[in-house]
Amino acid sequence: MPTDTGRRPPIAQSGRGAGHRVRRLTLSETIAALTLLAIVFLGVVAFGASDVATASVMAGLYPLYLLGLLATCDWARRDLGRLSGLPLQAALFAVLVAAVLWPLAPWGFDGPHPVWSYLPGQPRSMTVDRSALLFNALQLFGLACLFLSARVIGASKARGSWFIRAAVVGLGVYAALAFADHVGVRRTPRLTATLLSPNSAATIFGAGLLLAVAAAINRFRRYPGLTVLRRGDPEVMAWLSLVGLLATVLLLTLSRAGVVASLVGLGLLLAWNAFAQRQSLRGAAGLVAMASVILIAALALRSVGGVVDRFSVAERDLEIRSIIFGAHWEAFLSAPWNGFGLGSFPAINQLIVDTTTLSMLHDVRAAHNLYLQWLEEGGVIGAAAMLALFLGLVLPIGRAGLADKSNGIWARATVCAAIVFLLHGVTDFALQVPAIQALCVMILGVVSGMVSSAPAPRGPRKVAWLWPTAGLAATTTVASVLFGAPLMAAKLGGDLSSWPTAPAEALAQSVETGLGANATPAVLRRLDRLSARELALRPASGSAWLRRAAVDSASGREEEASLALERSFQVAPLQTSLFDRRTTFAYEHWDRLTQTAREQTVYALKAEWRRDNRPARFVNMANAIHNPAGRVGFALQIAVLRAPRPAV
Repeated sequence: MPTDTGRRPPIAQSGRGAGHRVRRLTLSETIAALTLLAIVFLGVVAFGASDVATASVMAGLYPLYLLGLLATCDWARRDLGRLSGLPLQAALFAVLVAAVLWPLAPWGFDGPHPVWSYLPGQPRSMTVDRSALLFNALQLFGLACLFLSARVIGASKARGSWFIRAAVVGLGVYAALAFADHVGVRRTPRLTATLLSPNSAATIFGAGLLLAVAAAINRFRRYPGLTVLRRGDPEVMAWLSLVGLLATVLLLTLSRAGVVASLVGLGLLLAWNAFAQRQSLRGAAGLVAMASVILIAALALRSVGGVVDRFSVAERDLEIRSIIFGAHWEAFLSAPWNGFGLGSFPAINQLIVDTTTLSMLHDVRAAHNLYLQWLEEGGVIGAAAMLALFLGLVLPIGRAGLADKSNGIWARATVCAAIVFLLHGVTDFALQVPAIQALCVMILGVVSGMVSSAPAPRGPRKVAWLWPTAGLAATTTVASVLFGAPLMAAKLGGDLSSWPTAPAEALAQSVETGLGANATPAVLRRLDRLSARELALRPASGSAWLRRAAVDSASGREEEASLALERSFQVAPLQTSLFDRRTTFAYEHWDRLTQTAREQTVYALKAEWRRDNRPARFVNMANAIHNPAGRVGFALQIAVLRAPRPAV
């Protein structure tokens, strides 16, 4: 390597690995590490695995990978026995699972939800969506298997360090592709990558920025003073370039909270690192270099102005957020201890929406506050269990971050990256995206393995956790197949709704398909059973009750159909995504509806008219009605809505 001095400085300082050679990974270790990275990044590329079917597949791949790892790699079975702190983490995870599954039962501090009274004879629950809760529990088990796999890989310092550097490179490649897609293909104001949300993209790019900074600092440690800058070490230059790239795509997301959270995390990392290195020259050099790269990237980007412009409208966005927070805080207070069950947010959102909050809540996918949504879905008990598990995972990493070692730098970066997620979680939902959850768990697991693995034992040693771990992975794999296969079949045009494990989404798709064809009496009986099963899983779904009404009407049970339509309006009075179908169904059966169902239909029509005042849309809907009474009723209501209001 060229140098401007006649004498080469030592590559490493004494006490910092002088003369130490890093062990080269075996082929099986390299393949195992790359396979795990590929699986996790597959979920990121697949739109964050936000689709239920895709998320179920990913939840099955994690335990399947763990099974394969333990079955094929001797070092994995050996290192599983080196994982310290595993009993405590397993106990905390068991407490979390118990807290999450508790709302399936009717007994609890909050009691069964009133919506179950619509299904007399059915066992009741505190949750309003059993299917979503079970799916989220399955995801938790999948993430537990992913965490164990990552810990096993990180149990070797050489393997863990190689893996986390490869993960940072993977984030860099993803950032480069996102940049190219944003500039050359989409050309949208804000960079979203494949995560469907600029804010979610900002969170992972901000966390990746900290990991890239840690990789550069780790390389800085091998050189005294500012030698690395004078010599132009290629690896350091590569890491600094990656830092600049991640800073660029972070700013291109125009995410205010994402940028602020990332800057806070970066400042904490640099300060913590300088403190851990006792303000050494290496620490100062690393700090100056990192700050310089980020400053240059910021000054070079016109998007910085875009971020500043978005801060100018922060007051309006805060007002919108406050309306969302206020409505869902009231919902939380109605069931504070056990919550409504994980995954119940969409159903609860439709239950609480009214004419005053419709414009804000009609298309909300999440509470935009990680803590509020966890309280609403898991209650105080579930949130406390999650907090305990999080602390059980992060505190050992934080303790390791106090040491001035290479592992300590990764530990500090991991804790600071977690802070980025937690800070951004105050105003957004990135940590609720399945693929982002997996990415976080993977990094936590690897670093946890690096900092808290016991020394390798001499001689043969029985691994106490081998069979329980294999059993957990096998059970989770089977459960994911039983749950996910009907979902994938429905997505690909098949039908496995007859499986007793079919989730509500698969049942709904089968009912929709059956209603679209000329249904025979036998088919209608089958649809009746499927609809009943769907309602038994999620009685707070307005679309499920509308399908029930359609099945009853097709079977000639008009009174039951009218009652089911009433239930649909009661659980989701102003669901905009259901408006066209539900309004069309109501006016097609106008002369056979109860007075209550008619009033509910008119109420929803008035609210939607005020929200989306496009008369042509409603006129076209009225003209498409075949029922004469319904067409006339719809037209009269449009005339009333279009008439000018009398002056007060």
